Amino acid sequence: MSNEDTLVSFEPSDVRSQRRWAYAVSTAAAGLYRLTSKIRTENIEKVPQTGAIIAAYHASHLDPILVGLALSRNGHLPHFMAKSSLFSGALGVILRAIGQIPVLRSSSQAGDSLEYAKAALASGECVVIYPEGTLTKDKELWPQHFKTGAARLALETEAPIIPVAHWGLQEIFPQGSKLPKFKPLTHTSVVRFGDPIDYRDLWAHRDEKRSKTILTHRLTDTIAAMVADLSGRDLPEKFRNQEVGE
Repeated sequence: MSNEDTLVSFEPSDVRSQRRWAYAVSTAAAGLYRLTSKIRTENIEKVPQTGAIIAAYHASHLDPILVGLALSRNGHLPHFMAKSSLFSGALGVILRAIGQIPVLRSSSQAGDSLEYAKAALASGECVVIYPEGTLTKDKELWPQHFKTGAARLALETEAPIIPVAHWGLQEIFPQGSKLPKFKPLTHTSVVRFGDPIDYRDLWAHRDEKRSKTILTHRLTDTIAAMVADLSGRDLPEKFRNQEVGE
């Protein structure tokens, strides 16, 4: 995949174009999503208008639509960091038109993804990243191992990092299912935005690797606690006080 294929621009004129395309795409996505469930968004005011990293819980193939709609309905254009294999064919044309960021793995261009994300943040945009890098495989839908990419991006930009959790998708799209169930009148999916993660103590930390580990643990515990609250379950001990000492 060449630079021409993957380049994402966040110049003001390009972002305006992305917003126009995103309005059309989100309108269509909202109509389709409404066939399965209603959406309730909580605490969207915690997302700043000046750019933020949105670190989201990933437990369903539908949650990018859920999180994306929660943001776009409230004036934020979400720029998801998505695997580069999606950026081909008609879908790729759409993803590039709405300013999504390809994640290039095992490639000489792998660092471009982070640079694109930094450019988006510098332009006051929202970058959505799934710290797990994949769907959780946990049978009880608890978050699994978080990678350090979100922490690295935060530490290198000092941008606000907003944790996001959701609940309800497991009822309309259970693990292992190939198609969602249709419950447009009786079901509600909830997406909740949390307080920004406080990591100011790590900005000047001498050990970069340790800083990323500490922040990643902080983020994991926060999102797990949000999932526990949304699902009405006790938080497993493994998500309590797992932060490494400094």
